[in-house]
Amino acid sequence: MINTIAENKNRLVVNFMSLSFQQGITILFPLLILPYLLRVLGISGFGVYTLIQTGIQYFDLLITFGFGLTATHRIAKAGNDTALQKNIIESVYGIKIMLFAASLAAILICSLFIPYLQHNILIVLASAVYLAGNLLFPDWFFQGIQQMKNCTLVTFISRLLSFILIIAWVKQPGDIDKAFFALATGNVLAGFTGLLLLLRKIKISFRIPGKAFMLEMFKESGYVFISIILVPLYSTINIFILQLFANPFVVGCYSIAQKIFQAASMVTNVVNNTFFPYLSKLYLESVTEYKKRLNSLLLLLGAGFFIAAVIQFFGASFIIELLAGKNKAEDSTYAVTLLKITSFALLFTPFVSFFFQQMILQGQEKQSIKNIVITVIVNLLCATLLGYYSGGEGMAVNTGLITALIAGLNGYSVYKKLRSI
Repeated sequence: MINTIAENKNRLVVNFMSLSFQQGITILFPLLILPYLLRVLGISGFGVYTLIQTGIQYFDLLITFGFGLTATHRIAKAGNDTALQKNIIESVYGIKIMLFAASLAAILICSLFIPYLQHNILIVLASAVYLAGNLLFPDWFFQGIQQMKNCTLVTFISRLLSFILIIAWVKQPGDIDKAFFALATGNVLAGFTGLLLLLRKIKISFRIPGKAFMLEMFKESGYVFISIILVPLYSTINIFILQLFANPFVVGCYSIAQKIFQAASMVTNVVNNTFFPYLSKLYLESVTEYKKRLNSLLLLLGAGFFIAAVIQFFGASFIIELLAGKNKAEDSTYAVTLLKITSFALLFTPFVSFFFQQMILQGQEKQSIKNIVITVIVNLLCATLLGYYSGGEGMAVNTGLITALIAGLNGYSVYKKLRSI
């Protein structure tokens, strides 16, 4: 018994360190390329880059289809049952391939009607390559078996390659397509390498999975996917709303503030991804112990992000100048103001995804969708009004209001369920 407890603690420590490093790479990468892209593309060009990148992320969410939670949870519960693991892997890839095909078709249709994409076919090709990388990368499997070291190394190498290619290829304001192709190259390398690591770990036959089991997984992930795909309707869609009322410079400044805010928010993924498989098992074994661990993690997240919010608020000017530099043609003071406003959202952001994961774990998929639908409706109304009357400042204020709303709804739902157990 003592050995088992020690092994679990050691595994958690190793996974926490691996995921911390991997998440650190994910956070630092956009922050490292941000100064270079801002200097080469300019604030307005960076706004265009962010708009296109946001659009690609919608298709990425479709291909991921919530398997980061559901497949991870199933792999964790499968334990040493190799046959069941194979069935899960084959079903996940079967579903993701179909979703990838649908995404490609949608991107091609979009390229027929969007003039910018018609004249920048490389962006369309880069999108396909980028999504192929996410299709192949089996991070959900390695999270499920709680072995993330190899994935961390793969992520580091792929991000490093993309960084080098961006520096080598992006030389002038019109090189937005080359920036996307650099991202896609690193991503597809990570996908192929991750698949090879999976095949070394467990041999799969690439046979057509059983329809009944695949349909079961599709339905199970469907609830999670609906919850996840709705999230951009209260987060990243705001940049599209803002561009209806503001000029490219304001959109660019808002994009800078959002990139920094999102990078800081990603830190919570380290805790979430590390403890989700562990909490999944603990919830089944002892609800009492689960509650204790839950409360401890909430205190840790709250304290950590309070400090982060204070640093972002008082260090906003330094952060923007460090990333954007002193551009004589475009003053970045406005971006500083927006970053200070979004720092208040950091007080609530770690609890959004953390409580969402607990709702999935506790079987509250339908309630999570209800919470997100409420948030989406409120966001569309508030973002439109605040964006119209107050521009970038209004949209930044809206970020804090909406983050607090969804965190509160999810937290209330989690503890309401726990009180009834």
